[in-house]
Amino acid sequence: MLTRLKVRNFRCLEYVEIPLGQLTAFVGPNGSGKTTILRAIDLVLGDVWPSLRSFRIPQDFSGFDTSKDIEIVVEFDPPYVHSDTLSSEHKVKALRLTCKPYKKSGKWREAGDLHVDIEPLNEKEEVPNVAVSQPRKGTKTQFNPLRVGTELRDHARILFVDHRRSLAQHWPSVRGSILGRLFQKVRKEFNAKDEFKEKYEEAMDTLRTERIREIERTVGETAKRMLSFLGRRATSSIEIAFGFADPANPFNSLRLEYRESGLTVPGDELGLGIQSALVVGIFEAFRQLGGAFGTIVIEEPEMYLHPQAQRYFCHLLCEIAEKGQCQVIYSTHSPIFADVNHFETLRVVRRSEGKTNVNFVSESEEKPLQEARERFKLGNRFDATRNEVVFASKALLTEGYGDRIAALLIAEKLGFDLDAEGAIVVDCGGKAGIELVLRVCRALGIPFVVLHDADIRHADAISDPEKRKKQEQENKAEREKNDRIKAAAGNIGRIYVITPSLEDVLGIARDASDKPRRIAEALGKVELADVKPDLGPLIEAVKELCCTDDSAARAGSVNGKEGLTP
Repeated sequence: MLTRLKVRNFRCLEYVEIPLGQLTAFVGPNGSGKTTILRAIDLVLGDVWPSLRSFRIPQDFSGFDTSKDIEIVVEFDPPYVHSDTLSSEHKVKALRLTCKPYKKSGKWREAGDLHVDIEPLNEKEEVPNVAVSQPRKGTKTQFNPLRVGTELRDHARILFVDHRRSLAQHWPSVRGSILGRLFQKVRKEFNAKDEFKEKYEEAMDTLRTERIREIERTVGETAKRMLSFLGRRATSSIEIAFGFADPANPFNSLRLEYRESGLTVPGDELGLGIQSALVVGIFEAFRQLGGAFGTIVIEEPEMYLHPQAQRYFCHLLCEIAEKGQCQVIYSTHSPIFADVNHFETLRVVRRSEGKTNVNFVSESEEKPLQEARERFKLGNRFDATRNEVVFASKALLTEGYGDRIAALLIAEKLGFDLDAEGAIVVDCGGKAGIELVLRVCRALGIPFVVLHDADIRHADAISDPEKRKKQEQENKAEREKNDRIKAAAGNIGRIYVITPSLEDVLGIARDASDKPRRIAEALGKVELADVKPDLGPLIEAVKELCCTDDSAARAGSVNGKEGLTP
């Protein structure tokens, strides 16, 4: 499993250091650097061996400055163990890829020419020095820096699935593909090779028409004349003929086909939507039939899939990651694949002042987030729209659907275009939900404003002792929830509280069955010029969301006063 990524001076990444988990989701706006992060992993551990041709020069250097060394380090666990000629074991925990200029001129190079190196690193982040010769009498054992070979790189090799979703990436003939892995066991169990060879020759005889034979003869005779320098005896044993791509390994030639109403279409000739569905099917086959795989890196898994298919694919990826079948790393623009409830998987990528930063939940933030999640265990499971908060530039966190409707109506009356501002109003599903979502926002560096009801009502005026006691208990519970929200916000967010509640201020009964509609009707009649003072927190919260820039919102202080606060 890959455990950490460090990148320096690669495209928009001047320097980032990112922990990687069993499931890791990179989210962020277009152009923030998500694809660059995945590309960095692919360069080191992907299907193609890294070389100077792997880089676009100077575009892949930060600021197009080729004097700055590109450095990409990928750490993994368990480490690779190399035994040298003295039987000493050397643990390799990372690979480092660099693209940098030579400092001195040499026989085959000039100072300033670029070159690419891939090196193994031990726990001290140094290249191990290993014995490469056997000890002999009168001679010293020779030691050299350990080189990266195919076996070492295969130890942490990844499968990279880009946004194109072509089935051609997944055919059994592609090295490291899922189908290739699934077919490994099939190849070993296949015991009808002689029968297949006989059927294959029959099929070729059927295909080899007179015209085909004529083409074969012409190609063969011409090729033999070109190879006459080998001698007549050698060329007489040469035979050239058409055949399938790899008859010695027939499983590599298998391709998925799409059949409908008697029409058969090769899978890689289909539209990308159907190809994406077939790719999901391949992943499902791996989940059910495959073993351990390693690491899969996917660029925008939601591409070309309708929402229900996105949810299915997301659950599938989560399951194979949770079961330990493989590590899954992806970038996404879909709230379905960015689950606030699984905050530990999120890596928020943003650009600020020309630099890319990656925010994630730190170890010190995990425990309070886990406690908040436990209090809101069921409420956050089935609402993907709440996950949109991780894509927002700033967020207004509300207690419920009615509060969200109210905030959106006020924003409309104020003439604010929330989408244009990258702002969002979130229905958190209750105060426990507000605590969870604001803790996630705080951990991931997302500016937020909070709006909720105080829900504290006078109990002294209640004459019935039992009802008064019940109200006092409710007040106590609400104070505890309000205090948890204040504590969770710390000194980063702003909190606006409506007293005692939005429904009370608008004259709507607490047990009304159609609160959102009533709230919309009541606010539709409100003129902002002569609004009730009790509605002040609602209006100020919306203004705060729309009028405060990101930096100010990030540095904002908590406002714990009930009612309108300046």
